[in-house]
Amino acid sequence: MLKHKLQILFFTLFIVMSNNALFSQAKANLQKKYNSILKDIKGIESLIEETENKKIQSLSQLNSLSAKINSRKTLIGNISEQIIVLDKSINNKKTQVNSLNSDIDKLKDDYAKMVYYSYKNLNTTSTISFLLSAETFNQALRRLNYLKYYAKGRQIQAEHLKETIAGIEVKVQKLEYEKELKQKLLNEEEQQRKILVTEKLQKDNLVVKLQNDSQKLKDQIAKKNQSALVLNNQIQKMIKEEILAAETKAKKHKEKNSAEAAEFEKKEIKLSSDFASNKGKLPWPVSTGHIIERFGKHPHPTLSNVTISNNGIDIRTENGQYALAIFDGVVVNSFYLPTTQNSIIVKHGEYFTVYSNLKTVIVNLGDQVKIGQKLGLAYTATDNTSKVHLEVWKSTTKLNPEVWIKAKR
Repeated sequence: MLKHKLQILFFTLFIVMSNNALFSQAKANLQKKYNSILKDIKGIESLIEETENKKIQSLSQLNSLSAKINSRKTLIGNISEQIIVLDKSINNKKTQVNSLNSDIDKLKDDYAKMVYYSYKNLNTTSTISFLLSAETFNQALRRLNYLKYYAKGRQIQAEHLKETIAGIEVKVQKLEYEKELKQKLLNEEEQQRKILVTEKLQKDNLVVKLQNDSQKLKDQIAKKNQSALVLNNQIQKMIKEEILAAETKAKKHKEKNSAEAAEFEKKEIKLSSDFASNKGKLPWPVSTGHIIERFGKHPHPTLSNVTISNNGIDIRTENGQYALAIFDGVVVNSFYLPTTQNSIIVKHGEYFTVYSNLKTVIVNLGDQVKIGQKLGLAYTATDNTSKVHLEVWKSTTKLNPEVWIKAKR
């Protein structure tokens, strides 16, 4: 009976350890995300400070502040998740401790009965009589071995009880630690919410200041949308030319050498497949930065009935940063437009990536570039902000770059 109960106890302890491992992993993952979000916020704050020091108020400043607010909200959500996980862990540990204490009480009771039985029936006199009453020497030897086994078993069971009790004491200590950690997280959550209120107020004040110069902003938006259209037309034209050139090249290969044509087609298909298989895992086109304008058409943050159109994403980065290739490919074109500065088109099979708003270009037409390779220096505008514009195309179809690059958290 005691052996059976010990088996149940050890099985319970195994389940307890498994649950604790799951909670520990969940807490570790949330903490990792928390650190990443906090790093993002500090990076955004550093970029905002660059323009604040120069007393510049612009739409880029507003977009950065909005990005910081969104990151702050995500941070608060992460803290809330950590608290939920801790609550579950605390409740789980309480249940485990209560259950184990109940089991140990029963085991202690059984063990006490066992000791009492030994005292009543296996004292020195009765033990000697038990051995001497054996009919043969072999029977006496078997009885002696039984008594040794019984004594050893009782000792092992006593040690198991001690170890289990010590384990519960450790678990109780961890429980107290998690309660303290939960309180710290609650305090942190409250502090972050206060900061969020302040940041929202800063954003509202900046919106009011920008709205006071609404006509200027409308002119800038109209100019920006027109620039996006010009850039779009230029990219489409060059991609079509590149596709036609590739088809012509493939045709010549086929006419000249069918094996060479097959090899060329095979390489193009593999590159396209490799690019597609890395959707959501591609690196950012800058070493540090945050998105200040997303893909597609969306309302202007301060002006009513005004729409911003974006064929890619705009990433604000530190001054002096370079645009980086997000995948292996070949440079098929580079051009300059006054409104979007220098642009580079890199081909990845049937996919293309476009990097715009570059002050300088440091690659040449036909260069084979590797993932993470520098392509050109980001342009710094008059409001002291630097950004890189990224577009992703599949043949002549625009895609949302944000779903192709790695999520920051």
